[in-house]
Amino acid sequence: MSHYSVEIMNRSYTTAFVLFLCSCAMAQKGYKKVHYQMLDEAKMLLASEDHEEAAKLYKRLLPVDPLFTEVQHDLGVCYANIPGKKDRAVEYFERGVEGGYTESFFELAVARHRQQRFEEALSLLDRYVQKSGRMVEDAEVERRRRMIHTAQERIGAPVELEIRNMGAMVNSPAHDYCPLVTADGNTMYFTSRREGTTGNMKDPYGQWFEDIYMARRIDEVWTNAVNAGAPLNTLVHDATVGLSPDGSSMIVYRTQQNLVSGDLYEARMHARKWQQPELMTARINSEHHEPSASIAPGSQEIYFTSDRPGGFGGRDLYRIRRLPSGEWSLPLNLGPTVNTPYDEDAPFMHSDGTTLFFSSNGHGTMGGYDIFKTVLTDADMNGWSEPENMGYPLNTVNDDIYFSLSEDGRTGYFSSERSEGMGMQDIYQVTFPNTQLDHMVVHGVVADASDEPIKARIILTDSSGEEIVGIYNSNERTGRFLMILKPQQEYQMSVEAAGFTALSSVVKAVAQDGSREMSLDITMQPVHDVHGLTRNEK
Repeated sequence: MSHYSVEIMNRSYTTAFVLFLCSCAMAQKGYKKVHYQMLDEAKMLLASEDHEEAAKLYKRLLPVDPLFTEVQHDLGVCYANIPGKKDRAVEYFERGVEGGYTESFFELAVARHRQQRFEEALSLLDRYVQKSGRMVEDAEVERRRRMIHTAQERIGAPVELEIRNMGAMVNSPAHDYCPLVTADGNTMYFTSRREGTTGNMKDPYGQWFEDIYMARRIDEVWTNAVNAGAPLNTLVHDATVGLSPDGSSMIVYRTQQNLVSGDLYEARMHARKWQQPELMTARINSEHHEPSASIAPGSQEIYFTSDRPGGFGGRDLYRIRRLPSGEWSLPLNLGPTVNTPYDEDAPFMHSDGTTLFFSSNGHGTMGGYDIFKTVLTDADMNGWSEPENMGYPLNTVNDDIYFSLSEDGRTGYFSSERSEGMGMQDIYQVTFPNTQLDHMVVHGVVADASDEPIKARIILTDSSGEEIVGIYNSNERTGRFLMILKPQQEYQMSVEAAGFTALSSVVKAVAQDGSREMSLDITMQPVHDVHGLTRNEK
């Protein structure tokens, strides 16, 4: 299975399977026994997701009865799911709508959304919900409506930034994606499906197998990308996944020899050469699909994607930590603030250790995958800030994914399929006018006068004291806590702990050295010391 994935519409497969099981109630004009056999075979191929072969049969059936809208629609479904052929699907959905084929109204609405013809898309959805016997449930139709409205709103209020295609030195007419850039910004590894792959093989869609490529930046100019060669690349699919900030460790995705399943491997650099990638722990790799991962600073944590059971639906983001014994912990789901019933993918933990970027088609997206950021607010309690959409034009109505950010937070790299691109998915550079690391890390210890740690509850509100900004807990064993605040902002803070007098104070997120870290130790007094008598002694 290829590492590269786009949003697949499962409803298409369900529809195809149902139609395959149902025989045609009426004879089609010009159809003979051989044509019905061909139609059955095409539907079977479509139900098994073999879109390329199914499309060949549907194309042969088209001239037999050009008014057979079911064939027109099914051919559109095939093209919509074949890489590089989405645009060809539109005309067949249009014909399906002209012939009154129910599911074509929904599929054409999805296509119009992608074309940014938003009002037409909304109108088609309105017409679709009036149809009886439709395949797509109301919840999904409403979700599509929200995407369209979100796209309209964000395009109407663009974010200030500059985006440029990395050009022919890096990109090719084929898919190029998942850029991994070292923290110093001078070395990039990425995945490409261009001609010249190590195994010299193509998949059933005619795309070359994935290989890892490398480019270097010299005097602010990127050199021509070259194949990274062995041992990173093999005869099967090899794709970039994650890179440590110093570039000394890389996670790669590699398919098995059967080309169906795959696992994550870790390669380490020694004497400026990549060593043989080693299969990663079973805590990450499973019988399910783990396509993406990110190495946190210090290499003691790994964030990864998995569709294993027990999540919130679709693909979820997880974290594992290296234990004092050297073993990896059990995976921890990042929870419902980050994960949705849909798909979260492509995690990138910034070198600051607290800002996580990822892509999702389940949060407030413009369409497909959008890039979001969240901040780790409580490492012990798995607390994360509400994910923030990075806005248009970084995000579009198509898939925008595999985002990474420079150490200073001003330069990012990501993958996207855009009309101005060189072919399929390209790698882009984005430059922000201000750092995207717009938070202050406040850390400290809650203890008593004897420096004994205290388990305390810290409640932070805005300067007026009316809105709760965050609730944090200090560690019971160490007393340590960590808060994420907006720089230069003033907050009301209250600290509570059993047996200790509550404290109230004003905190301003300002670091003396101009950095984004601030130390704040809190000393609490026992109730007995403050009031002379405990409550039980009164």
